[in-house]
Amino acid sequence: MRTAKQRGRLMVRSHSDRLVRSEPFEVFTRPQRSLPARLLGLVIRWRAELLVLGLLLTAWVWLTKQMPTWAAGTTLGGTVLVLMIWPASRRYLVHRGYSVMVRHRLRSTFVERRVMNYSGNLPLLLWARPTPVGERIWVLLRAGIDPQDIEVAASYYAVSGWARDARVVPNQRLAAIVVVETVRRDPLTGPAVVSPLSRSHLVPVPPLEEAGHA
Repeated sequence: MRTAKQRGRLMVRSHSDRLVRSEPFEVFTRPQRSLPARLLGLVIRWRAELLVLGLLLTAWVWLTKQMPTWAAGTTLGGTVLVLMIWPASRRYLVHRGYSVMVRHRLRSTFVERRVMNYSGNLPLLLWARPTPVGERIWVLLRAGIDPQDIEVAASYYAVSGWARDARVVPNQRLAAIVVVETVRRDPLTGPAVVSPLSRSHLVPVPPLEEAGHA
């Protein structure tokens, strides 16, 4: 038989176990979406990749009608190679590629950090474009999401987008739109600009000692 002291310990232990098992948790439920709606959302998210793939397929079909297959492949591959080698086009493609990548990674961060309303709806990523220092993404907030919900997870946006920093800028005209800016490079770290005042044709200033003797 257990003593009163042992029964007391057992009761305390059982009570603490019940407290641990009854910790509160949140359940996010997603609304029922039809298959066409999900396909439309997928097409909108992958619109840049689908556009590039469509252009390549269209160019391939047109070239194969005009010339042999080997010539069409050489022409198409050579064009892509030139675009990747030429500095101006390479910078354009790389910056646009980073914008698309950051848009996908930002949505993944919203999912992982639970930046959504209680119905499970994520913010809508309207547009992404490169800037001189990184990327700028326009985000449309759904009902039940506050701009502060986006700003709280700002440090995670820089990590997911492989950037050095990220900041959230609210829209002054419409509270439902915020702008996420990623900082990838510092424009002040480029080569120094030589001032025209330091050119050699200017009259040199004599030293103080010579000026005193004069």
